[in-house]
Amino acid sequence: MTAFLKTVAKLILSPWVRARGPRGGIYLTFDDGPHPAHTRAVLDALRRHDAKATFFMIGEEMERYPAIVAEAVAQGHAIGFHSYRHQHLAELTATEMLSDLRQVSSVAQRVGLAFTLYRPPYGEMSFRRVLWCMTHGVRTIMWSLESRDSFVANADELIEQLSPERVHDGDIILLHDDTALTVSALPTVLERLRRGGFHFGILSK
Repeated sequence: MTAFLKTVAKLILSPWVRARGPRGGIYLTFDDGPHPAHTRAVLDALRRHDAKATFFMIGEEMERYPAIVAEAVAQGHAIGFHSYRHQHLAELTATEMLSDLRQVSSVAQRVGLAFTLYRPPYGEMSFRRVLWCMTHGVRTIMWSLESRDSFVANADELIEQLSPERVHDGDIILLHDDTALTVSALPTVLERLRRGGFHFGILSK
């Protein structure tokens, strides 16, 4: 694809695919929950530090733990969707990929939430996936800063990865609420970012 066509494609998709949030805040996002223990610990840390976040939840986990979904909503956090089964795109036929999105939409209806925010598993996008989201009024949310909380060796490394010096206004920060390491590091991360003058916002359509 030529540079011109890439620019045109980016302009067309920009209202529907977002990798940064509005200025005036940073945006914590948590993938792969709800987890029966760790998500509640994340919610507790956010509450104690007066911080809001956006949770990109897996449909089948939402069905297992609807009470945790309700807790996140009641505490003022935004809920996005992260597929129904969290499979790699290469593992799915086009029909299976679209079926997964429809299952997500069905789960959203059953738990009383609007399906307006979507993060593809592993950040793997395709034309069909983005087009389906566009035609159904769903914005695809990526990220601008990856915490690497699934890969770092310990909490101190994660705290350093998200130090105020590395975070910038408008960053969408990728975290996961299904790991104990994230739970361990999060209070310190929140405290340091708050002292650094950052405001924690939630994402919306």
